[in-house]
Amino acid sequence: MSKRGASIVNVIISRMNWRAGKFVPGRNNFTSVLLTRLLVAAIFALAFSCTNIEARQASPASAEKFKQDAHSSIANGQWDAAIQSYEKAIALAPNDLSLRLELGAVLLKSGQLTDSIAAFQEALRIAPHNLTAELGLAQGYRAVRNNEEAKRALERAIREHPKSPEPLAAIGEFEIQQQTYDAAIGHLKASLALAPANAETRNLLAAAYKAKGDLPSALAELEKVLVRDPDNALAHFLRAEIYSDQNKDALALPDAQKVVALQPQNLRGRTILGKILLRTPEGASQGEISKRCSEAVAALEPIAESEAQAKTASSETLFLLSRAYRCAGQAEQAEKTAAEFETASQKERSAKENEAQANHLVQQANDAALTNDFQGAVNLLQQALVKDPNSGAAYSILAKLYYSAGNLEKASEAISEALVRGPHHPDFLYVQGKILERQGKSDEALASFEQTTLINPRESDAYFEIGAIYQKRNDRPRAIAAYKKAVEISPDDPDYRKALASVSGAKPVSP
Repeated sequence: MSKRGASIVNVIISRMNWRAGKFVPGRNNFTSVLLTRLLVAAIFALAFSCTNIEARQASPASAEKFKQDAHSSIANGQWDAAIQSYEKAIALAPNDLSLRLELGAVLLKSGQLTDSIAAFQEALRIAPHNLTAELGLAQGYRAVRNNEEAKRALERAIREHPKSPEPLAAIGEFEIQQQTYDAAIGHLKASLALAPANAETRNLLAAAYKAKGDLPSALAELEKVLVRDPDNALAHFLRAEIYSDQNKDALALPDAQKVVALQPQNLRGRTILGKILLRTPEGASQGEISKRCSEAVAALEPIAESEAQAKTASSETLFLLSRAYRCAGQAEQAEKTAAEFETASQKERSAKENEAQANHLVQQANDAALTNDFQGAVNLLQQALVKDPNSGAAYSILAKLYYSAGNLEKASEAISEALVRGPHHPDFLYVQGKILERQGKSDEALASFEQTTLINPRESDAYFEIGAIYQKRNDRPRAIAAYKKAVEISPDDPDYRKALASVSGAKPVSP
């Protein structure tokens, strides 16, 4: 949505494609998800073990009490209570870096992502070169899918801390998700040169080699991990995957069994164990086959139960389990599970087809909007939402269309639906801010625009809107700061320069 007007064309074309390449989710495979979780856990631990001089500050006793209260709440898994305690402590000791770092880590771990970004940014204001804050900020950006800012933060950390292994490992894990494996391998090897005993980093290096297809190097790294730590579940899992993919089931089976023994709740470990057990070894007796199939049932049933409780039954699990039941002689269970597999498989196929059709309809709606075909665009978007009720993009465009038509009630309803589906999507937040601004809710609009800039610090339109709100309030310093930021990001925009000149008194200068 543009500041330059409210026509359908301007509303649609000004902001539909600005995100290209910036907010793209990484690969959501098990290994990358687990490694990301390890990184979040590492940041969490690093924030709570921060002992550098800049993080230590004598704080009032009352602030220390709130800090201890926060620690107690964390120990009990009471994240909201912990956050409240940190905020009270910070009010009493606003320049205590350790409080900011711990708060940022808790916010990140509890999923309050924009607030975590703000907390780490404030920590960096207090201590501009703090490594924990830089790593936390990068992970916050990754969590909201702003890969460009995440990479920028990690590269800054590497420049400022050339002797620290952590930022090298973090960018290596990031590059694995971006599928730039050679770069990942280079950074991870550099990290290990500084900290050769770090098993998590070596597992990352093995994962990068594995993804690249260099399996001998991956196995060599995993062997180094397991020599030091024979109970490293991730190393066993990665090695089981490699051997399984090579059809070396006799080698894969002990690793898969070890993963489940070490981590009984590891569903992916159970899946690979089930797959291996269902492969009949050459020359196996009927008794041996039956025993393996019964063990496969025992490995796979907890996965199906967990998925059923979460209402996320996958066709892969049901297919494997139906085979295991049949092989183990449980014909009735096999038939029942096979029927469930067919239902789940059809549902997955339909969901993929509907999503693809919905995306096509959304693009058609965008094209219709470009020709000022309001009703045609709305009809196409409604069809898209029938196909895929979870299309945040469809709701966002609907909101823009209704906004341009002056129907703020429907616009507000549509953008609220978009935000349910993408609460950290900067475009959705920006559109919400525009709607709130036109409704006269300037405080709420300001909050939406500020969240937009937290998620995407290079969103010049949001800074422009922030400046306009402060200008209306006669808050000249804040208006100037916001307009300056907009001009800094987009120096070629004449409207930004004019707005800045209108509050600063300076004559607009051509770029």
